[in-house]
Amino acid sequence: MSPNALLHKFAVLIGAIMIIAGVGVAALALTRFPSLPGIRNSALAATIKDAQLPLSRSSLSQSTSPLVAPTSEATQPLASIPGEPLVIALASTLPTDLISATTELISTRTDVVITSEDAANASIIFNWEAAGEGTSDANSATPRSEPTFQQFFAAATRFDTIDLTIRRLRIERAWRGDTNIFSSIAVLTSTVPALTQLLGNAGDSVVGYATMDEVVAATWADRDILALVPFDQLQPSLAVYVVDGQTPIENAAKFNPSAYPLVATVYAHIQPHAPSDALSRLSVLLPVNNRDSSKITVVAMTGVTAMVRLTAEQMDRQGSTWPAEVVGPELATADLTVISNEVPFVPDCETNTDEDNLVFCSKPEYLATLKASGVDLIGLTGNHQNDYGLEDALTSLTFYADEGLPVYGGGADKSSAFAPLLVEHNGNQLAFIGANSYGPPSAWATDFSPGSAPFDLAIMSASIRSLKADDAVDVVFGELQYQESYDVTPLYDQRL
Repeated sequence: MSPNALLHKFAVLIGAIMIIAGVGVAALALTRFPSLPGIRNSALAATIKDAQLPLSRSSLSQSTSPLVAPTSEATQPLASIPGEPLVIALASTLPTDLISATTELISTRTDVVITSEDAANASIIFNWEAAGEGTSDANSATPRSEPTFQQFFAAATRFDTIDLTIRRLRIERAWRGDTNIFSSIAVLTSTVPALTQLLGNAGDSVVGYATMDEVVAATWADRDILALVPFDQLQPSLAVYVVDGQTPIENAAKFNPSAYPLVATVYAHIQPHAPSDALSRLSVLLPVNNRDSSKITVVAMTGVTAMVRLTAEQMDRQGSTWPAEVVGPELATADLTVISNEVPFVPDCETNTDEDNLVFCSKPEYLATLKASGVDLIGLTGNHQNDYGLEDALTSLTFYADEGLPVYGGGADKSSAFAPLLVEHNGNQLAFIGANSYGPPSAWATDFSPGSAPFDLAIMSASIRSLKADDAVDVVFGELQYQESYDVTPLYDQRL
């Protein structure tokens, strides 16, 4: 089986593609466990429990975004701030989390008042206009404006899109009405003012929708439709473009917010009669953007790895980290790097380059290439775990444990092989499960012997449902070693 690893990355909300010997399936759960420190295995709940959205369009008229409960720590009640009351005016098309945060102040404070944008007594007006940006004399009759909030947008398309690179210039042309690039651009109607600040006046190709469900439905109805949506409203059925080399679904290792071109700015216009410390008093209460990097988790999952035969020979010659020289740094940038390794680590393993050899082992020192790739978790769904016998299979499991590498999809017996591996990162509760449908039966774990988890659709489905039904995790990653194939093209029965 090919040792090449194929990377697919996932943020709060991600899935995975297993190439060569497996496929990855990601299932979203509604919420999460109340407490899941670090990484652990849970017992399997094996009991089975018992259309596309309609496409509709709204006009491009501005409408108030619905309020949602604030989540930023900055929006939590604080001690009353001394000084004159603050009268805050909000444009109706501001980001929902900014509106939510300011509206929440009314219920927690007596020194803050929310009013309409055109109210004469407003101390601070929040909108998308940048006029008057900068400082002014305290006695000036002209309002001064300061950038207060950044709204990150994602250029998105349907999830099954392969080429996800684009230039901002192409987006600008499409926004102005160039249908040679995209037939139309789907947006939330309420975000048009923000996008106009970024891209200029919209052309006829821009279509506004009232809800994200409608935006997603429109995007899936036509491959030539581009969606421009707020980062915090992305959905798993959308794939995100890399724009000018940057994509907001990456972590700090690969994303530079200052270089990302799709960021609109909300300005606070401090009126001449406002208290001199009005903005500084508000700054501790309001969020600064709609992309909280402390809640992002990037997951990289590989296809099956087999450090054997000619690959092993090259590692013996060029060093145990040789396979990681190219792909290792890329994999290591993920917050969680998950490698499916189907061959046991066996003491005194000898390299066998015979192409007919199908009894595999890896030398313990080969673990260095996995570590150079930033490995955090190991998938054991491969069909070679027991090639060197049950004793060496157990020795390999002990080796992983000694190296601090949790495993899933295989184990010392069937119970441990079926058990989900639970991981918490940045507040995101994740579960990893796996199974082997290819066989042979000698590779499968039993009640009393090690191996990979034998695939049973009912058991895997029940495991996923149990995790979701009990408010257990945010995302379930399913790894399946399905069939042997030496082609990157999906097999016929894998196609939708």
